Amino acid sequence: MSLFEDNLQCLRLHDPALARRVEKISLPENVVMIRARSGEAVPQVRSVCLHSRYQPVHEAKKQVSEFQPKPGFRTVVHGLGFGYHVAELLGKCGGEIVVIEPLMTLFRAFLEHIDLRPFLPRVRFLIAEPPPKILARHGAGDWNIFVHRSSVQISQAYFQAFDKCVGAEQYLATHRLKIAVVNPIYGGSLPTARFCAEALRNMGHEVDVVRCEDFADGFFAVRNATKIKANAEVLSTLFMNMMNEVVLAKVAEFKPDLVLALAQAPLSKEGIARLKALAVPIAFWFVEDFRTLTYWSEVAEAYDYFFTLQRGEFFDALESRGIKNYYYLPQACSPTVHKPLALGAEESEKFSADLSFMGAAYYNRLQAFPQLLEYDFKIWGTGWDLRSAVGQRVQNANERVSTGDCVKIYNGAEINLNLHSSTFHEEVNPNGDFVNPRTFEIAACGGFQLVDERSELHECFRAGEEMVTFENLEDLKNKIDFYLENESERKTLAAKARARVLSEHTFEHRLTEMLIHIFHDSLDALKKRVNTRVEGVDAFIERTGSETELGRYLQRFRNVKDFSLKTVVEPIEKGEGALSKTELLLLMVDQIAWEGERHDK
Repeated sequence: MSLFEDNLQCLRLHDPALARRVEKISLPENVVMIRARSGEAVPQVRSVCLHSRYQPVHEAKKQVSEFQPKPGFRTVVHGLGFGYHVAELLGKCGGEIVVIEPLMTLFRAFLEHIDLRPFLPRVRFLIAEPPPKILARHGAGDWNIFVHRSSVQISQAYFQAFDKCVGAEQYLATHRLKIAVVNPIYGGSLPTARFCAEALRNMGHEVDVVRCEDFADGFFAVRNATKIKANAEVLSTLFMNMMNEVVLAKVAEFKPDLVLALAQAPLSKEGIARLKALAVPIAFWFVEDFRTLTYWSEVAEAYDYFFTLQRGEFFDALESRGIKNYYYLPQACSPTVHKPLALGAEESEKFSADLSFMGAAYYNRLQAFPQLLEYDFKIWGTGWDLRSAVGQRVQNANERVSTGDCVKIYNGAEINLNLHSSTFHEEVNPNGDFVNPRTFEIAACGGFQLVDERSELHECFRAGEEMVTFENLEDLKNKIDFYLENESERKTLAAKARARVLSEHTFEHRLTEMLIHIFHDSLDALKKRVNTRVEGVDAFIERTGSETELGRYLQRFRNVKDFSLKTVVEPIEKGEGALSKTELLLLMVDQIAWEGERHDK
């Protein structure tokens, strides 16, 4: 066995996702290996030697001797080279060491020439990872950064972007943005839009949601108004134009720092162009399969930032159209919604099953599920033929399943079957290139799942330790039988999956990554906009007019922090004498607000 194969086998035990990525890389031509005079291997990239040509170990000892880490901080290394400095840092620094290296080809050469075992398990290698992803998952606080200068020299653009991302991450963690979220009218992206708004609020931002779903009845009424295709297209265009106006009016009134639209948001290319007059970033998160919903080709170029669930073929398709503004951002979970539940007796009767599935009646599922009817198998979702043998297992009569009921389904099942959709595969799509939201949601609920093999899954979870996959129907049935008989293993795997999803795959993680990516190159413009924004009592005075009776009344609160309606009402309630019209009006507004809050509870 070669050193590379030995290292790869070792890496699979500690970081299987990285092992899968590096084994796809050919022997790098851009990395030349030379021998130092002392005999050690030294990599050379673009004529730059990453270590001393004479004594690389001695050089590393000197560099590390000058490094003065703060106690209790994590050691983060910028640049791998062939790891001589990392080996020295292991002797000097306690705890885990994180190595950030932009070049996968260099890591491939490293595994060819350097024994990996002394570095594991204390070293975590983050190879060719986007800086926003690293910062969203690991943060930038409490870091002792060791800079390997020659590595930074050959990857200058990456580390300059990394530094900008650190600045953006730190600013976003301490400043509140105004973010407008544009919901779709209906469909599977709508829950994601709501989770995004919730996560952004949890992160401390002010969020205004354009609730396009409020117009769903009108959308379906217009769509069904005529059977004449030409007339239907005219009506559809008119409705879309109206929705563009709704979005534009709502967003213009809110004056956000960012507009985030979710897949199927009713925005045309022309509508997006008009939004750009606000001079703030316009982003789109396309949380759908690009092969199924192809309208992306009409709008992707119009957005400033285009986030996707897929890479590979989708990136190639975007590139072929000259579109460069894309960024990979997978789905996630909402921990306040997707969580373990104790089901009552009635709920347990309804939602408990040995095997449960939640989803629509796609072709591959229609082909596979007849072979699973021997199990206590409950199906939930839409589009099923209720007269068929499979349809008789459908529990919700094809009605849309609420988010709350989805959580109960995931909690009630001994095994959640998670078969991703396909319109033409008989069973499992062996090249499935995205991970659906159920994968993260079931894990966050503490549910056990069997999920079909996906090319991107292994970057999110450790297969066999946190998530169990199946390759075909026979494999699935064998694993159903095994895990129904082994409850303790189910619970252990489910607990590990839940821990992973909460530490790396929440909507807060995704939106932190998104915001860092969007603002790292325009942070100065964002700071200027935030610093000049009129907020608090000044905003109310500006709206009411400084010379109106209410405006003059509000002037007295200019220096009050955390201005609110309660701030204004408290002195009125404590005062004496007759109330002015303005004071009476404010007391009435406060009473109405109180009644509204009581009703909501």
